[in-house]
Amino acid sequence: MATGRTTKRWTRFVVDDGVDATMREIPVNSINGVGLEYPEADVTAFQDAIRGVLLDTPDCTLNIGGPFDNSALAAVAASGAAPTLSGSHTVLKDLVGKMTPLALGVYVGIRAYWATGDPTFGITGTAANGFICTAYSVNLDDSSYTATFKMYPGSAAPEWGTAAVT
Repeated sequence: MATGRTTKRWTRFVVDDGVDATMREIPVNSINGVGLEYPEADVTAFQDAIRGVLLDTPDCTLNIGGPFDNSALAAVAASGAAPTLSGSHTVLKDLVGKMTPLALGVYVGIRAYWATGDPTFGITGTAANGFICTAYSVNLDDSSYTATFKMYPGSAAPEWGTAAVT
């Protein structure tokens, strides 16, 4: 595990393939919304000197984008190894619109390929916990895709950690 700053070059995105619960890494150029967002409810009274808020239930939406790719499925690379990518289209086309909770992880390598001990954000999929893919579209003008993942209803919140998501 390294410490210090990093760049998006070392970030990896893995998701359950929705078939046999095998994790697949797909190519991404952008990942937006990594973390939890807590909506605020205003609880300010007329006599308060400053606005007060209560935090509501957290939300998590991940938007990803990258190159359109129909390569074959591949196993996720080991800790510290170069990525072994599955095709983005090969994985995402079967996930969109299905109400099956999926394991999902964003791995942030620190100045090198992700290794155990580096930051991860995600959730291990179970029958009641995980993400669902709510949108997947392909832009044929530049051969890219975009996809959106939201939390499965009633799911536990994803967390930051340092181990691979399973």
